[in-house]
Amino acid sequence: VMLGVAGWIGALFLLGFVGVGFSFVMKSTAAALIVGALGCVAAYAIFRAARDNDFALQFGLAVSLAAQAIFISGLLNGFRQETPILYLLIVLFEATLALLVPNFIHRVLTSAAAAFALSYALNSIGMLGVTSGVVACGLAMIWLDQRRWLGSGNLWRPIGYGLVLALIQIESMLLGLHMMLWTTAREISWWTQYGWWVGTALVTAVLMWAVMRMLDQQGMSVSSKTGATAMAAVAVVGALSLVAPGLATALLILLLGFTTGNRILMGLGLFALLGFLSHYYYQLQTTLLVKSMVLAASGGILLAARQVLRRVHRFG
Repeated sequence: VMLGVAGWIGALFLLGFVGVGFSFVMKSTAAALIVGALGCVAAYAIFRAARDNDFALQFGLAVSLAAQAIFISGLLNGFRQETPILYLLIVLFEATLALLVPNFIHRVLTSAAAAFALSYALNSIGMLGVTSGVVACGLAMIWLDQRRWLGSGNLWRPIGYGLVLALIQIESMLLGLHMMLWTTAREISWWTQYGWWVGTALVTAVLMWAVMRMLDQQGMSVSSKTGATAMAAVAVVGALSLVAPGLATALLILLLGFTTGNRILMGLGLFALLGFLSHYYYQLQTTLLVKSMVLAASGGILLAARQVLRRVHRFG
């Protein structure tokens, strides 16, 4: 984390240097694209040549972040307006960097940036909330497929972390947009108003699929008592997420961390769960009585599920 923040600070200084000393680079589309691409190539060379040199790796991270900003500014200048094609090009650019550049922090940042760009691309064509389902699906596929870690863990682990951070941020942005739309009285499309419900439904579907995979890995059938209880609990969580957005997302991250034994994922899941529940409790759309009833019902369902599991499998 410290190296990542230091890389951001270094990137800001490099951007300031380029902006002041070579202002024509930022103003010219061709120059920005060329300089940005060359900067990314230089960063790749640094990462490949200095694997154990912390100073060189931090410098390479700063060079890459600055080069990405210059390249994206060139794309923005070229298109002159925000379009889905622009964002898809950014997705392709960031995803390519995530796959090719062999650095953990760099892959976390570029994979998260690719997910953000995909969110803007889908939102620009009116498909609000769909990105949550897409990112959640990719997240579950990465962390639940153990074969990916045998020979390419250095590639997929940082990408998995990047998608987790992006998913939490995307869900938080949807909450902010939902609050903004609720406080305005202007006419908006159905998808803009209820797109976050679509995203919640997609994340819930991914959560159900992930639970089925987890049960299969433990040798349990969905039709067994434990499987039926788990699927019923997921369905209830999905229904509650329509009222308290983000609940299914947080539970997905938490379960992925638990089933893989990853404490970082579990911590991020708990942090997201606390944040989304706090947001729901303190928002002004419904009364405190309704919120308390929803939270109490959620806790009651979880306690009831625990009692069922204790009786079926004698858990502690």
